[in-house]
Amino acid sequence: MPSNLDLAVRALINGKQPPTVATVFGTYIRISGLDNEDANRSVLAFERALDKHPRRDDELEPVIARVRNDYWYTKLGGTDEGGGVCHTCEHCGTLSLPNQKHKHKGALKTRVTSKAGKHKL
Repeated sequence: MPSNLDLAVRALINGKQPPTVATVFGTYIRISGLDNEDANRSVLAFERALDKHPRRDDELEPVIARVRNDYWYTKLGGTDEGGGVCHTCEHCGTLSLPNQKHKHKGALKTRVTSKAGKHKL
């Protein structure tokens, strides 16, 4: 069963409209029946749909992957046009811009061996 995000992208492609962040967002809100007056809820629902969309081998995946990347690139502080690439941390999965660093929440302390051979945290 297709998700609302799938339906939104398919509607844009069938209507010969470009699937950009703006057009996918607007179509997603309409298809999912979200209230336009509650912007925070709509944005959170769209972000969750982008993040939770399963990676699969079909014709929509490259389009949704590009929209996902462009959305997060812009949201994380990239240019308004998108087009850059977000990087995913191999340790925690957090998205970031190539020049941004982040701290891992709850990161484990590294074991250090002292000169006496005892382990310290």
